[in-house]
Amino acid sequence: MTTPLKTPPIKPSDAAPKKPDVPSVSLKRLAVTGSAWVMLGFGVGQVLRLVGNVILTRLLSPDAFGMMGIVGTVRAGLGMFSDIGLRPNIIQNKRGEEPTFLRTAWTMQVIRGIILAVLAAALAWPMAILNNEPRLFLIISVAGLTSVISGFNSTWLLVYSRRIALAPVTILGLITHFLSLIAMVTYAWYFHTVWALVLGGFVGSIITLIASHTVLAGIVQMRFQWEPEAVRELFRFGRWIFISTALGFLTNSLDVLILGSFAGMSVLGFYVLAKNISRIMQQALMTISSKILLPVYSRLVEHGTKKLRSRMFKVRAILLAVSLPPIWALTLWGDYLIALLYDDRYQDAGWMLQILSAGSIALAIRATIGPVLLAVGDSFRQMINIAIRLALQIIGMAAGAYIAGTPGFFVGLALSEWLSYPVLVYLIRPYGVWRPLLDVLAFGSSFIVVGIAIWLN
Repeated sequence: MTTPLKTPPIKPSDAAPKKPDVPSVSLKRLAVTGSAWVMLGFGVGQVLRLVGNVILTRLLSPDAFGMMGIVGTVRAGLGMFSDIGLRPNIIQNKRGEEPTFLRTAWTMQVIRGIILAVLAAALAWPMAILNNEPRLFLIISVAGLTSVISGFNSTWLLVYSRRIALAPVTILGLITHFLSLIAMVTYAWYFHTVWALVLGGFVGSIITLIASHTVLAGIVQMRFQWEPEAVRELFRFGRWIFISTALGFLTNSLDVLILGSFAGMSVLGFYVLAKNISRIMQQALMTISSKILLPVYSRLVEHGTKKLRSRMFKVRAILLAVSLPPIWALTLWGDYLIALLYDDRYQDAGWMLQILSAGSIALAIRATIGPVLLAVGDSFRQMINIAIRLALQIIGMAAGAYIAGTPGFFVGLALSEWLSYPVLVYLIRPYGVWRPLLDVLAFGSSFIVVGIAIWLN
């Protein structure tokens, strides 16, 4: 029996849906189909983002783009905090499709969204002072309200990921992205202000909220419910995810928050452009990791880590063969790409893009391994992994800035990504799934590319 790709009609019963027995052939077919939808959504999304990015850089000055980077960082952080581990929990938990479990998770999600909005308002003033930009106070406070909206999203959206039935969610994401982009560009066209980004966030959040309770609603209708056993299960797995999420936000955003405070909004604007481009392939892998590898690895773990180990090598080899060459190209010729896409004001983003792309090589390799820890339910080791990576980033940025100023800041950040790899390898060793030959080939060839890039520049 294969896992259904279409959501069945709404039923009044609160009984848990019968868990389908997904054979390996069916799991492979679901993974391939899901990967196709993920890459379609990611590819079209990146085209929309690039087009919008090019347009917005012509409507807004570099310092405004720097503020957009800070607002985007805060919004991304709020989105990460609002998850509190619900997604991987529902994907890997045996109760992941039970109505009571989903409604309890939804109730926790709503409460968390409200708390996050309050925290955003509390942090808005310190952020404005840190970056010497008073306008950030109101902007961050208002943008934080999107957490309340997202908190009410139906948790049935997470069941689509559990079933690797990603077509409806991908289509929704593209529609949301397109309409949000239209709203941002239109507002920026007339008013030339960073509030365009805030408006785009509200448009996307509202569309997703409505769709999750209507066209994408599943067999479980959301209502407030609090089952103690479900809460204990969610907290047992999610307590480390919560800490990991907080650390993950700092890992992904601390560079933006620090750079804006000592280098200024214009330099931050260049950096945000370079960072967004350098992370394109890494973001694609992280999307596949979250939406495909995590549910696939979770199903394979149910049959033992030996089966997981045998399947991982082939999956990772394919993903790295596809993702590394574009990152190598950005490492070698990122400055030419910036010169082609942007006007003369943004050319300093070119050398930044090359350095950050070199760091993204290690990010890409780690992205294909990382889901193992959550798939086996080891959220504690996942937390340790992110904590050590954050520490290495802080050391790298501080040491680099002290030795060579702003360029050293970027080099230290990129180098910290390479140093994070052996930490992850050590943490997954107890599960016997690491295949060193593949990673030796990936890092060895990448080291040659980085050497050529240094020689050319």
